[in-house]
Amino acid sequence: MEKESYLYYLGKTYPLKSKIDNAAKRLTIEFDGSAFLCISPEAGELDISKAVQAFYTKACKRMIDERLKFYQPQIKVKYKGFTIEDHQSKWGSCSSNKALTFNWRLIMLPLEAMDYVVVHELCHLVHMNHDRSFWRLVGKIYPQYKEAMKILGTEKTRDL
Repeated sequence: MEKESYLYYLGKTYPLKSKIDNAAKRLTIEFDGSAFLCISPEAGELDISKAVQAFYTKACKRMIDERLKFYQPQIKVKYKGFTIEDHQSKWGSCSSNKALTFNWRLIMLPLEAMDYVVVHELCHLVHMNHDRSFWRLVGKIYPQYKEAMKILGTEKTRDL
């Protein structure tokens, strides 16, 4: 009997089901709102980690784009663009040329965590440091940021 697997999405767990489709060209992951479906061209033991990361990266890009459009007008800043990356030790970053990056793993966490990281990076477009003015702006735009920092495990460092 196959053991049941689960994937995280926006802070909740959903079952991962599998389906063999001989017409499929490669292994893919889909999400229908209640479960993940792994579609594979063949049966047997499969390494689905790349397909899961590809799904998460694409979903994260869509969601970050939506959250940036929501928060950007509140902060009145412009960014050059954003990318979704595979950082091992940070959730997001802002470069001096106004390019933002975000960790694809954010899509696994509750939306509050993603919103905080988006606001944090947008606020760096105004203050390129973590001084009092920076934290005041973060708090003005996203008052519950301290709770989100706990979800991310960044409450002690205050850095992403």
